[in-house]
Amino acid sequence: MESMTHNTQLLIATERERWLKLHLEGGLTVKDLSKRSRFSRDTLHRWKNLYLQCGLEGLMEKSRAHHSHPNTTPQETVFLIRDIRMGCSYPVGAKKIAMRLQKKHGVQIDWRTVHKVLKREGLVRKRKRLPVKERWVKKPLSVGELVQIDVAFVKRFKGRWLYQFAAVDSYSRWKYIEVFKEQSNLSSITFLNNLISKAPFKIKGIQTDNSLVFTNRYVGYPKSSDPLNPRLHPFDIICKDHNISHYLIDLGKPAQNGKVERSHRTDREEFWNHTSFHSLPELKQKLAIYLKWQNEEREHLGIGGKTPSEMLNSCQI
Repeated sequence: MESMTHNTQLLIATERERWLKLHLEGGLTVKDLSKRSRFSRDTLHRWKNLYLQCGLEGLMEKSRAHHSHPNTTPQETVFLIRDIRMGCSYPVGAKKIAMRLQKKHGVQIDWRTVHKVLKREGLVRKRKRLPVKERWVKKPLSVGELVQIDVAFVKRFKGRWLYQFAAVDSYSRWKYIEVFKEQSNLSSITFLNNLISKAPFKIKGIQTDNSLVFTNRYVGYPKSSDPLNPRLHPFDIICKDHNISHYLIDLGKPAQNGKVERSHRTDREEFWNHTSFHSLPELKQKLAIYLKWQNEEREHLGIGGKTPSEMLNSCQI
């Protein structure tokens, strides 16, 4: 037993040796020794054989834990789980590992078993989560019905910040990303035009926060000479020209734009933290490869482990 100290094991072995010596040296039969010690004859015979073979060490208490179990995860599968987890520069969860084992290696395994293996191997990262008071039930959407857009600064290049404009389709999780040297109206409308032209579906609605690069609701409207026809932001003009509804989240509630906000963290963990570049064309090339992988190969738990391309192929666009 692992909890038993060596001294305790030695005391147990010494006590067993004392009883055996009454038989081996004192001439007491095993039957009489069994009556006196109250140990069964089978136990005394087993101790005798171990003592004659290994001496005092053979009488020490050993662990009775099973060396194997019929439902034990095969060692080959454990190696695959370790390779997938350790082979990625970003943390891969148990559910995604189970999906990749089935897709790439044909191994059917429950994600809970994968989590147990990761925990046993010391590969689980603990993350604190805030308690959820109310369960939010999401509204079912169709492709292109609501595309969330946001901007975030991602990395410094030649002394200046680079800004990532990202768009995520709420239904399929299809993503589009561009990087600009500045966060301006020109950047936002350039990104929007490129998004509309490259999206593999018709965009019906766009949701953004209240940043000045997306709306002038809080600066332009009060300055309009005609309150009934306020001055529109260039971003809103493009949306209007393409018959796209532009929705704004409530002030101070970025969680309403949660899908694209969460995608920023994914991009940091899976791309920006591990990517180096010497020029913007090189960055653009690497970003295109990453974006293709995001849309065509990476599993998304929010859509049942499918890829955005699989979601788009399963519905009529």
